[in-house]
Amino acid sequence: MRPEKYRTSRLVRWFEKMRILTWERVAQALGNPSRITVFRKLAQLEARSCYSHRGHYHTLDRLAAYDKNGLWSFRGVRFSRHGTLEETIAYLVEHSQQGYFASELEALLQVRVHNALARLSAAQRLDREQLVDQYLYLSQTTGKEQLERRYEAIRQAHERGAVGRPEVPQELHESIHVLLSVLNEKQRRLYLGLESIRLGHGGDFEVARMAGVNVKTVAQGRRQLLARNVTAERIREAGVGRPALKKKPK
Repeated sequence: MRPEKYRTSRLVRWFEKMRILTWERVAQALGNPSRITVFRKLAQLEARSCYSHRGHYHTLDRLAAYDKNGLWSFRGVRFSRHGTLEETIAYLVEHSQQGYFASELEALLQVRVHNALARLSAAQRLDREQLVDQYLYLSQTTGKEQLERRYEAIRQAHERGAVGRPEVPQELHESIHVLLSVLNEKQRRLYLGLESIRLGHGGDFEVARMAGVNVKTVAQGRRQLLARNVTAERIREAGVGRPALKKKPK
């Protein structure tokens, strides 16, 4: 039987010594075969490509010290038990309690994630919900529960941050409720959205707390105003406004 030309034993020894190898080092350890052969040998070893550095580095799973999220970093090169960046993001979002903002994923993965998130959203593998000025990325199966837990976590954090701040005057609370009582549903939503914009960051939750409404109502009104998605017909209820002129009988 003809002996195998490109043995993997030397490549394994190099992996065990260096833990990660560039594509060039892999090829060198194998005796510089064709690219197809390099791919085939890496597949035989079930080697893992990094999700950073354009996949230029490789390792063996048994040499990687993955954390609870299935992530491992060695000399600034980042690997995932879940494979590519897109597959890793999909896994993390799917198994999260509250979904992820892009900024949270970047802090966790230490790479830019916006392009990968755009592809996952376009392929309808992830849902997303806009909260203030960011998108929250959610599982397609448990996204509703994740969103509710996120709202609750933000509400609790906002309440903790409110400790020590001056109390909002009772007169302001009462004035808001008086005004809301004479507005229709759409007008109330837009007014609350305007107050949220005026307050800035965290305004949705502060206004919702003062008005005693769901924070989603405030966020919807804010988004409508920012998108200039408001018309008189949409605000005015049927039968409201100046009555039509009637011709006097001759």
